Amino acid sequence: MELGKTYELVITGYDMNGLGVANKDNVVIFVEKALKGEKVLAEITNLHKKYAFAKTVKVLEESTDRIISPCEYYEGCGGCDLLHMNYKIECLVKEEKVKNSFKKICNLTDIKINPIIRNNNVLGYRNKVMVPFGKDDDDNVIYGFYEKLSHEIVSIDKCLISNDESNKVLEFIRRYLSVMNIKIYNEATNKGLFRSLMIRNNYKKEMMLVFVTTEYYDFSGLIEYLKSDFPLVKSIYLNINPNKTNVVLSDNYVHLYGEEYLLEDILGLKFNVSPASFMQVNHDNAEKLYSEAFRMANLNKDMNVIDAYCGMGSITLNIAKHVNHVYGIEIVEDAIKNANKNKELNNVSNATFICGKCEEEIKKLTNLTNIDVIFFDPPRKGCDTEFLKTVVEMNIPKIVYISCGIASLCRDINYLKEHNYEVIEVTPTDLFSRTSHCEVVCSLKLKK
Repeated sequence: MELGKTYELVITGYDMNGLGVANKDNVVIFVEKALKGEKVLAEITNLHKKYAFAKTVKVLEESTDRIISPCEYYEGCGGCDLLHMNYKIECLVKEEKVKNSFKKICNLTDIKINPIIRNNNVLGYRNKVMVPFGKDDDDNVIYGFYEKLSHEIVSIDKCLISNDESNKVLEFIRRYLSVMNIKIYNEATNKGLFRSLMIRNNYKKEMMLVFVTTEYYDFSGLIEYLKSDFPLVKSIYLNINPNKTNVVLSDNYVHLYGEEYLLEDILGLKFNVSPASFMQVNHDNAEKLYSEAFRMANLNKDMNVIDAYCGMGSITLNIAKHVNHVYGIEIVEDAIKNANKNKELNNVSNATFICGKCEEEIKKLTNLTNIDVIFFDPPRKGCDTEFLKTVVEMNIPKIVYISCGIASLCRDINYLKEHNYEVIEVTPTDLFSRTSHCEVVCSLKLKK
């Protein structure tokens, strides 16, 4: 087997990310855009001693589960990776990903893994997009998403998993930047002004725009056009990021127009969303995810609950509807300020938000009152060991863990297993349709 050569391969299954799996000459080959049961002609793109990666060049025998991608940029864009398979198979792949992770990483084969919570709208569901701008070879202003494993922008006219109005705003701003000859940031030279555009949408399809630039710029002309042509644009910010970095947003925000916050509705409560707020990108399935987490916790009015990594309080304040008292803990001061504003907005009296390290604040709380359940919704990297150690030391009876990273979730579960916790049930949730990512909610209890 040689790098760059093509081979006929029979696809026998899927890996954890939905790649087709084949075997040739005792080498396991992971094949992009190939479906189980297909025979494909595939080019080897990465070669190791016992495994390889390949891309499909031609489908020789096609599966009935293959669909024609509705996205014309699918071959180049690195955003979506499962647009070639029907949604039923995508859900099966994600369910197997979760089952195999718990089996291989946690050595758990007999736990209850529920069917995946499906997405009713597999296109147009994203309520947040971060879109880089650049120049093509003819010096035209372009925007799009990065090619897979690259920082080359694939120029697009619209993104199908974003909503239509966001796509129209993107194209309008591209034309404005071009006509006004505003310098576009060049990553290689670290020169230019306009870097990226972030768009947030709420349940009413209202928009918050964030222009990411290397320095302050007067966008009053553009803002007047946007006010006139796009009444759904309710808030505009400037984010100034002069650094040569892959981190898109800095901490330097300047409010330019409209409301300071975008108002979102989550399970009947209102939330002020700032440019820096964390919010799940799929509103409808996030509500289903939270409802499933509350069911797993078996919440009641006698309970005291901790919501660790609480952010703007979207989970915390919804928990408050079901319990005696809930404590939201977050180390980011601005997030706690936002959470307290959301608490006032909803007239919630049985929630307390605390700014500090989770492991330190948990100890204080468990020494003050009985804690029945703790919720985790950490970043993709998972929980710090010190945090998990504290949870174990405090003997909190039940844990509900929400995760967008299955590997870090399983790693943390192994730690909890070693310290007298057992997994009760797991539910995958499809928050990121047409991609290989999967959100998971898992409940654990302390053994008696």
